[in-house]
Amino acid sequence: MDSIEKAIQAVLPQLDEAKLETLVNELVKVGVEGPDDLQFIQEDDIKHLLTPIQCRKIIHSLKGPFNPQLSPSSSEPLSVASSSTCPISSISSISAWVNSFEVPWNKVRLTLRRAVDAGERPAPDDRRHLIKVTVDAMRERSLNPTRRECVVVAKAITQKYPNSFLDKNEEGELIGCGYFSVINQLKTRVEYLNRGNSLSRLRKHKRTQRDDEDGDDDQPAVATCARIDSYGCVRWQPEDYPDGETSASLEEKKLEMIDIFSREGLKGAERGRVEDLMAITYAKQREYINAKPSPSILDVGKEWPFLFSQKFLLSHFTTLTNVELYTRLNEDMDKKGKRLLDFFSSQITKWRKEVRAVLKEAIKKDREGSDGLAAMLVMLAHFKEQEESLFLIADETTTPADAEAQLSLPVTPRIIMLGETILTAKKWMLSIEGRVVIPPGAHMADFTTALATLFACYYVFNLEYQVEASTTLEFVQRFLVRINPDSNKCTAKEQMSKTTGRVVKRKTSYMNPHVISFIRDFTEFYLLTD
Repeated sequence: MDSIEKAIQAVLPQLDEAKLETLVNELVKVGVEGPDDLQFIQEDDIKHLLTPIQCRKIIHSLKGPFNPQLSPSSSEPLSVASSSTCPISSISSISAWVNSFEVPWNKVRLTLRRAVDAGERPAPDDRRHLIKVTVDAMRERSLNPTRRECVVVAKAITQKYPNSFLDKNEEGELIGCGYFSVINQLKTRVEYLNRGNSLSRLRKHKRTQRDDEDGDDDQPAVATCARIDSYGCVRWQPEDYPDGETSASLEEKKLEMIDIFSREGLKGAERGRVEDLMAITYAKQREYINAKPSPSILDVGKEWPFLFSQKFLLSHFTTLTNVELYTRLNEDMDKKGKRLLDFFSSQITKWRKEVRAVLKEAIKKDREGSDGLAAMLVMLAHFKEQEESLFLIADETTTPADAEAQLSLPVTPRIIMLGETILTAKKWMLSIEGRVVIPPGAHMADFTTALATLFACYYVFNLEYQVEASTTLEFVQRFLVRINPDSNKCTAKEQMSKTTGRVVKRKTSYMNPHVISFIRDFTEFYLLTD
């Protein structure tokens, strides 16, 4: 395994540790068993993890017989400490002690033993006690266990008692790899115990200016949204066209739709012919959207204008992710919104004053707006994100032209709420890259539709979540939409500090720990109270 990592590092020396770990795990999944197998990988196997240039570098360098200069010539079986898709490193890069480490179950509280033996979730205090005694035992072997070593221990805990410790939502579906929150709790405890202890710190390679200049991240154009690839998708780029179709025949169908749109506008979306054409040209649409460099939203609108009808945007999302977005939100938005409001109001004294202020308005008996919308505003406050990071307020008579001229629309997606307040708004518009792309109309008659339309655009157009709303959007994704890959859809390295207002470095993670811990706390709260 170590030889595989060295081979990849020889080709991409600037590849960061996190991406290297993910890449190695992906190679395991596609069947790589040793360094000689690297010559058989194809760009499609890794294109969702690396930039096109990085993919080509690897393919070019590793094609043909294995290069002994890149790695030891002996074929080494590829064994990983975890078979899940949670990103971890090779067993050879983890200290030997962790392979024989045993969680000290004999030292945990009797109440926790009873809970796990019964297959129940332990009380939060008992869970914290388990983390404490486990980390104490780990630190007897290593004063500062690495995150990789915490992954191995977290996996051992969740494998022994999956019903008690795996990350799951209310529906019982696994969130990401299932043990992300245990990893985080272990590593957080390690860091807490080592605070101020410089002797226990592990040295890391210091990034230089050259590293930053040679970085492997594509920088988005100033006037367009940051793009991200196949996150959470099942048909991101179909390999084949429909039977009997060619690139030329699909191009003709696209031109036919452009002609219909030029004559009828979005009203043409109601025609059965357009519905058939949009379905059969799906692969061609993905081909255009996935192109490098990424097309602007304006260009997508010119080439595929019916993608900006709510009907076909949501239809495209369903094909892309295999999730009926509007149906799922319509079934769960208000029901889960009510449960969220009850969760917050039943523990009102434990929240920050900003959350309590929003919650007070949200639970008024004469409040307008749905429970789902009210809960969204509470979640924004809870995650310390501003309402304007997702919603903009405009007068109910505002037209798309007015909005573009008067509102200073941001590059990243926003729902423009037409009314005096967010809760009282009766109409909505959607803007991306400073333009209104979906105007108000009968098809945007409720907030659930507006939220579905906003959320769909991130997936359909390969957009990253904006940093300023990334936690709330990931919450919507995992809690309401129930798309749960083991990574996140925001890779920005900088953000605006919520305390100083200055641009600061942003700590990135495979999954947002605030979202995972909230869903765990929410689920456990109702398990104990229902």
